[in-house]
Amino acid sequence: METIRRASGSLEASLGLGSGTALALTWLVVLLSVYLSLQLFQVMSGSALKKRRSRGSAAMILGQCGAGKTALFFRLRDGEEAQTVSSLQPLRDSFALNAPQAPDQKLGPIEVLDFPGHMRMRGKCGDLLKEARCIIYMVDSEDKPKLKDVAEHFYELLTHPDMLELHVPILLACNKSDLSSARTEKFIVEEIEREIEQMRVSRGATLEGQDQAESYLGIDGEKFKMAEHACCPFQTCKISAKKNELEPVYDFLMQHYT
Repeated sequence: METIRRASGSLEASLGLGSGTALALTWLVVLLSVYLSLQLFQVMSGSALKKRRSRGSAAMILGQCGAGKTALFFRLRDGEEAQTVSSLQPLRDSFALNAPQAPDQKLGPIEVLDFPGHMRMRGKCGDLLKEARCIIYMVDSEDKPKLKDVAEHFYELLTHPDMLELHVPILLACNKSDLSSARTEKFIVEEIEREIEQMRVSRGATLEGQDQAESYLGIDGEKFKMAEHACCPFQTCKISAKKNELEPVYDFLMQHYT
């Protein structure tokens, strides 16, 4: 208060104001200064003050057509093999899971979302990422030609704004691993990384400035490695939806729903 009185006295003397007017003007200046300081603080620290978004609640199953997404969905829900056909509609349901290694323990119910693998649907996949708590990405271990499409989809996923903010964990599930012609996890991951590396070069050459920074994966000058450079936790496993060999999938879901 002593500071206010001194400032008021200075205004009274320098401007020839009455004591009441000088005091009121002093308080007005103080309040205005406080208000402007608060506004400046909010602008400068807006990102820090903004409430951090949290992940959704769904376990998303992604992958190319024929990779076994819907077969996995029915195995998780019904515990049985089902005859499936390609669809352009997402398949969504909430149900409890019984882990095969602990049949007396139930997980959930959890929401599971099987998203179509058709190329025409890929653009809509990004709209649902904010609903995901985790992603199971199915790959056909036999189908080497489709790994290029897998790599392109991973590039889109790992540069999507929701993935960059929410860091949704991904399990790359190499399906059909029971077949003699199935590729190994190591081969599949390295092939995806090789394709992404080529895309980094080609896409980086066509973008400039901020666009390049936002859509560039990894670190400039280093070869892309999924485990090191992905924007989210990344794991791999081999499974067989047909033979119900899905323990790594149950373990992954247990990590994120218990």
